[in-house]
Amino acid sequence: MKSNYKKIGDYVNLVGERNTELQDLPLIGLSITKQFIPSIANTIGTDMSTYRTIYKNQFAYSAVTSRNGDKLTIALFKDLEKGLISQAYTPFEVTDKNELLPEYLMMWFSRPEFDRYARFKSHGSARELFSWEDLCETLIPIPHPDKQREIVKEYNTIVNRIALNNQLIKKLEETAQAIYKQFVVAGKADRKETLSDYIETANTGLDAIKRAPIVSEDTGIRCLRIQDVSRESNFDNWGFTKVENNNFKKFQLKKNDILIARTGATVGGNIFIRKDLKGVFNNGLIRIRADKTRVHPIILQIFFKTKVFTEHINSIAFGTSTQPNIQIGDLLSFQVSFPSIEAQAHFTEYLIKIDNLKFNLMEQNNLLENLKDLLLSKLATIEK
Repeated sequence: MKSNYKKIGDYVNLVGERNTELQDLPLIGLSITKQFIPSIANTIGTDMSTYRTIYKNQFAYSAVTSRNGDKLTIALFKDLEKGLISQAYTPFEVTDKNELLPEYLMMWFSRPEFDRYARFKSHGSARELFSWEDLCETLIPIPHPDKQREIVKEYNTIVNRIALNNQLIKKLEETAQAIYKQFVVAGKADRKETLSDYIETANTGLDAIKRAPIVSEDTGIRCLRIQDVSRESNFDNWGFTKVENNNFKKFQLKKNDILIARTGATVGGNIFIRKDLKGVFNNGLIRIRADKTRVHPIILQIFFKTKVFTEHINSIAFGTSTQPNIQIGDLLSFQVSFPSIEAQAHFTEYLIKIDNLKFNLMEQNNLLENLKDLLLSKLATIEK
């Protein structure tokens, strides 16, 4: 063990100030992505004096690791001066910030290796817990504070660039929606048609268990799943799969394909394929191919992200007693009309340019995410 590895418990201590004065503070929860998020809990009639006050640069975590995506839910509170958290969370703080920077410690907690360690050390019967004692016994490298600040600065540069790119992506999406509304909605033909009139083909994908199972080895073929759509995962992060050659030919993802999640919590979420890929899709998704003599694929893709289409999806998906689900026939029955293909040509070039800019930012973010992961992985090799 390297000499700069120290027990976390030597640098942190529990805090737990109760909200006895019933301060009107924002109620905050924790997400599995290791972030604090606004709580949606119904607190009507709840004794708020039992909640804990958390202050800026303090941590909180949930000890439960079972049924938690193999992750430890833990986060650093840094966006507000103080807030309220449930008594179900364990709050703690760094005792001497001149010895250990909270941001540096949070970087360690963000490592996949830490999640695996926490899961391995968890114990219990009804549910498995990573106890406070286990957290305190965890060994991490603690270099000189100047080195910590250097590492945190480098990490934050990457994180801030990703955040900026996400803001730009959102602005580009809003611009595309504005162009769609101005030229497509305002210029649509006065005729009653359905979405099926503009679709060449629509079909679900391969069976996820038998025909397109996710495998650990590199097969050279990847499979798009619902979680990849909801997370907007880059192609390189999709799982590998084994498929027969005839299935690959039939279900290969091609340029201008649009994939829509047909079930689950993210039903209706969709992704646009911008080039031919050595990949297929499973049966949790519906592939839409536009009839290019009637509508340009980029216009159809933007339509699938409009509020009116989202409302249509919700109306047909949430009528079941089990989980949200949409059928292709219901999906394509939506009444819609687009301007003529000739009229579309006047503004599709702008939409394509916007989409190219958005795609470039998404690709840049993928590279930055890889760089961020590399930086986190190198924490374990830091010398004293």
